[in-house]
Amino acid sequence: MVRSLKGDKMINVNTSKVIICSNAANLTAALAAYTSTATVEAEYGDTTVQGTMVTMAHHGKNAGNKCPCAYENFSYAQPLEAVGVSHIDLDTLGGIMALMGIKPEAPGFWALAEYVDLNGPHKVSQSGASASDMSKLYAWMAYSKKNTLRAEKDGSITDVTEPVTKMVGVLTLIINDDPGLMAEGTAFLGEEKDLNIRSFIEVVGGVILRVSRDREFVNALYNPPSASAPALAVVALKIGGGVTLSFADSIDGVSANDLVKEVWGPNAGGHAGIAGNPRGQTATMAEALCLRDLAVKSLKTESTV
Repeated sequence: MVRSLKGDKMINVNTSKVIICSNAANLTAALAAYTSTATVEAEYGDTTVQGTMVTMAHHGKNAGNKCPCAYENFSYAQPLEAVGVSHIDLDTLGGIMALMGIKPEAPGFWALAEYVDLNGPHKVSQSGASASDMSKLYAWMAYSKKNTLRAEKDGSITDVTEPVTKMVGVLTLIINDDPGLMAEGTAFLGEEKDLNIRSFIEVVGGVILRVSRDREFVNALYNPPSASAPALAVVALKIGGGVTLSFADSIDGVSANDLVKEVWGPNAGGHAGIAGNPRGQTATMAEALCLRDLAVKSLKTESTV
């Protein structure tokens, strides 16, 4: 089926397959089976998998390129056969929709999506977005929290055309203010505010201490309930589980991975931005406080929060 866009823009939507993979070499090999391809954030460290027609990439060595969700709808002289991705999030999905020529015109919403991708959802209150666009974002967050697509860790290729098509449909409804989906967004925001209040213990030196229950992720809650400005880091203790340290932004010379190793030794770890105690171990509040104090000391700054 050929979809007509503005003017002479035309694209064959139905022939575009979407495949996801956690391995650059495997995705490259899979895309080689097609003549006309595009990639969206198919970035793996220093390696970027290229599309034959379009390559959307803006991380690492590609920094400075615009986000996929910021592209206008494309048109092609020939059908786009396959789109390769490393992951699916709002920014990736916006890029896919632009590639397929079906991205709705919603400048404010896409600007907000770009802001969140570049700065993180914890800074959304500083985006300057309208209340309407914020509501749309929360509706999408509510949906995506329950409907995630991830690449297999073993590097295998997965055809995600069908679930991505469903996501595209849901996102289009959200942009058009579907009442049911918008209501779910309002409920999601209420639940997040409740979790923020319920998990919060204290903030010291720019580091928040939180306690959460199983399956509650609170390390992205950098805003204390009583403050608008985000803290610098979160130390979260999961009841009956582990402790995780995360930083709101990368800080030169400060690594969550290094700090957790100071508390638990070499079996602890993660990344510079987020890390935790050894897998399978139950942590204590004393250990969480020790990690918090190390984080405060490492920041060497006076917080205004």
